[in-house]
Amino acid sequence: MRFSPGIYEHAAALIGRTPREVSRDATLLADAHAAAWARYRHPLVVAGIDVYNLEPEAYGAVVDTPMGNEVPSITTRPCAEIENLADLTPLKPLAHARIRGVLAAGKALVDRCRGAEVRIPVCGPFALGMGLVGLDALLMATVEDPNALNAALEHLLAGQVNYLRAIHAAGLRPIFFESGTCPPLLPAQSFARIEAPLLKRLFAVSHELFREAPPCVIGGDAALIAKHLFETGPGWVIAPSETDQTAFMETAQAYPEIHVRVNLPATLLLENNPRALEAGARRAVDLARRHPNTSVGCGVVPFETRPETILHLQTIVES
Repeated sequence: MRFSPGIYEHAAALIGRTPREVSRDATLLADAHAAAWARYRHPLVVAGIDVYNLEPEAYGAVVDTPMGNEVPSITTRPCAEIENLADLTPLKPLAHARIRGVLAAGKALVDRCRGAEVRIPVCGPFALGMGLVGLDALLMATVEDPNALNAALEHLLAGQVNYLRAIHAAGLRPIFFESGTCPPLLPAQSFARIEAPLLKRLFAVSHELFREAPPCVIGGDAALIAKHLFETGPGWVIAPSETDQTAFMETAQAYPEIHVRVNLPATLLLENNPRALEAGARRAVDLARRHPNTSVGCGVVPFETRPETILHLQTIVES
């Protein structure tokens, strides 16, 4: 069984830099993730730190300078209302230095992490909308005016398609991030009505460009939307630690072609409790064996995690 940890800000720790420093420097971004891969040889290398901020910032969102080793977050959003999303000019990715830097880092990582699957982070439509107008506005719109919300998010797809084309032109491949788009934040019926059709269209474009079904990270209580998620056409998903993973894996049985990564809680990596770590790993491996196409991973590895803890967990999973 392969172990596939979620390495983002933890990569910065391995080169003695803050997440913000690494997120804004293509050379540091490549150095950090190359250092992480040299240490862990994890199968999936994502060229990113604050993966949900990149496109919103390109549209005008302000990303803060956090204290210490915190991950940067958005402090000012460019849109006040859902309707404002439709007024945005579709993203022109190569006009933005941070996006160009991520693509440059991705190219470097392909050369430096031979054998790894290097991916460029891309926001799903709901995640992008959240970065541009905020979660509260999106959730209110799902109740008060779902048609307006659907139209606004659909408008954002054109810019994301532009981004996918830029990734393709660079000889790289995407991974979609859309956590927050399922229960307990977004009701299951709203996911099915609004989000799933948009994801399906975005994944279809990705499949046409890259000749593969794309990976997609959706956290939360994903068991409640599992069938709808699988039917959007991803090539790879996670079974989040915060959901009913047994129910999620039962739904996955009907989709043997889709890879499922069974996640442990990332908090286990900070508890310094070897027994709990081993028990969690064994449980995840047992669940993963219920599906023919799986790996075991964890949520986002905290910045301060000891490398020895990750290597110990890897040994348990892969033994």
